[in-house]
Amino acid sequence: MISSKRAFAGAIILTCLVGSPAIAADTTSGDLVITRAWSRATPGGAKVAGGYLTIENRGHSTERLQAASAAHALRTEIHEMAVNDGVMTMRPLEKGLAIAPGQVVTLAPGGGHLMFIGLDAPLHAGDQMPVTLSFERAGDVRVTLDVQAIGAQAPASTESTAAAAPAHRAEPAAAASVAATSDADESFFTHLHAEKAMANVTVSPGRAGPVEIAIQLEDANELPLSADAVAVTLGNPERGVAPITANAERVGNDQWRVRMSAPLSGRWSLGLDIRITPSDAVNVVSPILLR
Repeated sequence: MISSKRAFAGAIILTCLVGSPAIAADTTSGDLVITRAWSRATPGGAKVAGGYLTIENRGHSTERLQAASAAHALRTEIHEMAVNDGVMTMRPLEKGLAIAPGQVVTLAPGGGHLMFIGLDAPLHAGDQMPVTLSFERAGDVRVTLDVQAIGAQAPASTESTAAAAPAHRAEPAAAASVAATSDADESFFTHLHAEKAMANVTVSPGRAGPVEIAIQLEDANELPLSADAVAVTLGNPERGVAPITANAERVGNDQWRVRMSAPLSGRWSLGLDIRITPSDAVNVVSPILLR
């Protein structure tokens, strides 16, 4: 069960942690070494979360992460990220994630990741989330993900040094490589989820100033979703910036884009008004973090 500093009303009472967030111990199983297992806190009402970790294959045979599961999610998927026409899209890896002999694969924000869908309770910074990874050769391996703050880019113990010594990322053969960018130009990516629609949102650059917001829509079955219109609302109530709404421009059947201004760094509120049909709309809001 998830260890937490809180108890969720109407849910299981969870074990309380004391002091700073715990650091997940490295996990070794056969020729595999799994390190830096973590996730991000979710805003209230969110039903999805990402999972990140590093897998090293010290053996002489290719290993494959075939599936993953978590007790507090209806299902867990292994996702890859790819850039199509400047829009970052997310797709499940139906055949799993291969790790070649001697290879180190890092699942991290903006790249491949685990996606926990249908969470039965929100994740809070300081929680610990148990996850089972199912490998082709090693079998089931249990790891614990440390939950960091919303918008975190790395585990607490490594976030301050991640830019100085980035981990090597090995992309699966079928995935498109994402061009390396400087910290100043790195985009912020988030996944918004509602009952009828989901959105992969890329904010470029991921820093204060003029930004371009690219949106790729999916239905509840993760198939491309065509909508009549999409409006984007951006605000920062913590810094006294009133919400501003702009209509996005359609750039593809399921893709939209809009340019807006976010003049201050910090946590912003990004809302989408997705008009699936004139009489059927979905509204979803999520925080984004700009440098």
